[in-house]
Amino acid sequence: MNNNIKVLSLFLLILILGCKSKKPSITTYSNKEQVVLRINKKYKKIFRINIPTKINVKNNSIQKKSFISIDYKYNSYSKGIGESIYVLEGDKSIKIINNERKTIGPFSSYNYLIYSWFRIDTSKATQKEFKPYIEKMLAHNKDTLHIGTVNQFKKKHRELYEKLTSNDSISIRFFDSGKKRERISVSVN
Repeated sequence: MNNNIKVLSLFLLILILGCKSKKPSITTYSNKEQVVLRINKKYKKIFRINIPTKINVKNNSIQKKSFISIDYKYNSYSKGIGESIYVLEGDKSIKIINNERKTIGPFSSYNYLIYSWFRIDTSKATQKEFKPYIEKMLAHNKDTLHIGTVNQFKKKHRELYEKLTSNDSISIRFFDSGKKRERISVSVN
């Protein structure tokens, strides 16, 4: 009987600890996706830059977790104009609708790719930094140009990258028993 009590106590302890709600987590990780420039051909100026960020959203609980949207929070609201979000499945990037319910199973995770869209200052000083790209885009009659990975962009244009992404974050508000609960965030840079 003494062994039965020990086994029952151990089972209850595991059950209680296992049922404790554990927070989901969000982490960013390096990626090889390309930074994309957009040009206004009429004015011959870069007006937008799309910067990719990959995140892993992990459910650390024995219960499935749901959320509605992945929010890219621009530190300066005026510089950000939106984002495109993709779920990553193997080698595929599948564009998703951000305001639909997403569910992650127990102890599972999903990877997402977020392309944040930034307005670019059209002043001469800023456009001068993009002159080689502008010339290439105009010569090849392109309105977009992939200019390298985020790390390559940081090396060539560190000051601009930091100006654009400084204090930006990505956040998700998970549901708990059908009600929204606290927001979980991660810094972009």
